[in-house]
Amino acid sequence: MKKIVTVGLSFLLMLIGFFVVQPADKAFALSYDFTNPYSTGCSSKSPITYETKNIYKNGTKIGYVQLRGSAYCHTAWGRVVLNSAAPYNAYANVGVYRYYGSASTSNWNQRAFCNSKGGNGLVNKGQTSCYTGQLWDKDPYNSLAVVYIYSSDGRVIAQAQTGRH
Repeated sequence: MKKIVTVGLSFLLMLIGFFVVQPADKAFALSYDFTNPYSTGCSSKSPITYETKNIYKNGTKIGYVQLRGSAYCHTAWGRVVLNSAAPYNAYANVGVYRYYGSASTSNWNQRAFCNSKGGNGLVNKGQTSCYTGQLWDKDPYNSLAVVYIYSSDGRVIAQAQTGRH
């Protein structure tokens, strides 16, 4: 009888642990969505540069876009770095797009931009870079970054995209 009670209590504790711990972990993970990768410290905790792609405008390389991440925080964010200062406001923006599942899945389920919560704003006149807020990016999630270069009237005149990682 004592053995049955002990096994029963162990099973009950394991069951409670499963339901109590799992949602807390999930809530913690989602709490990284739209946070600043630098102020959270994720940018310096096991940093990863998943991929860097050059940006070309009229055949000339003008900078690069990166998909960055943290293996410690399990997050991803996008960053653009231009070779010279932006000539006008709202010149460039980066989006990080999070997908659920395999690379063949075509629909993203969350996105963040430089001008979204957690980012540092659009690349404006005189500036050369911006970064997005971060998104949770642990398997089964994966992300990519896209940079958009705008004309002074707001049209997209150049873009570059990383692969999904």
